[in-house]
Amino acid sequence: MYKLIALDMDDTLMTSENVISDRTKETLIQAQSLGVKVILASGRPTSGMTQAAKLLELDKRGSYILSYNGASLTSMKDMTVAKENLLSKSQFDEVYDYCKEHDFFVLTYINETIVYEGHHPYMNVEHELTGLPMKEVSNLKDYVKGSVPKAMAVDFEEKIAAADHDLDGNLNGHIHATTSKPFFLEFMAMGVSKGVALKEFAESEGIRQDEIMAFGDSDNDKDMLEYAGLGVAMGNARESIKQIADIVTHDHNHDGIAEIIDQYILKH
Repeated sequence: MYKLIALDMDDTLMTSENVISDRTKETLIQAQSLGVKVILASGRPTSGMTQAAKLLELDKRGSYILSYNGASLTSMKDMTVAKENLLSKSQFDEVYDYCKEHDFFVLTYINETIVYEGHHPYMNVEHELTGLPMKEVSNLKDYVKGSVPKAMAVDFEEKIAAADHDLDGNLNGHIHATTSKPFFLEFMAMGVSKGVALKEFAESEGIRQDEIMAFGDSDNDKDMLEYAGLGVAMGNARESIKQIADIVTHDHNHDGIAEIIDQYILKH
């Protein structure tokens, strides 16, 4: 019996319209009524996840959300941060210098606000996805005074893909790099990932790997799907994610999550 469902949000839980379908919502609530824990694991900032979490009644079930690709674990019961692993100021400066060297638009997060400098055609995408406010500053490196949860390079798909290939998962050997969307290159403290955070959470709850089901579509979901007893790739997932998944379900616009939960949990 599965005891934990871990869900990526964008292009997995959320449809192309950035909403949760009624069927998927009801299926997840029904699974929780049977005692199954549901945890959201996203690259999104914490406040960009809470509305969806409350819609799924995670706050009523004592569940958690993993934000910033696993850098922060927050209790939905009282919105306290249970654990976090931040990008230091010196590490952020390294990311900033890398982004400037490669002419990437760069942003980070301070007090749940998207802070950025410069302009790019994709600069508002993160704001549109998460609803977080944006603040422009003249020099982001000078503006950031302390640790941040993550930093992100934003650019056209070809440039991001090339940089992701060259970095091969890390910057300077001690900063983790991954992609979430084709135009987002994300940087976190080394050791921060959805898979690592999911493992730590499951172990703290006494849940075995074979009791975990995880859903995702992008590179930042890879180790989470590999860790889970049942790793599920969405029908719209990258081909590399489909290859490492245990099964592939329907896409995010056709209730792929609900299909698997029906089959593996509710009908049992």
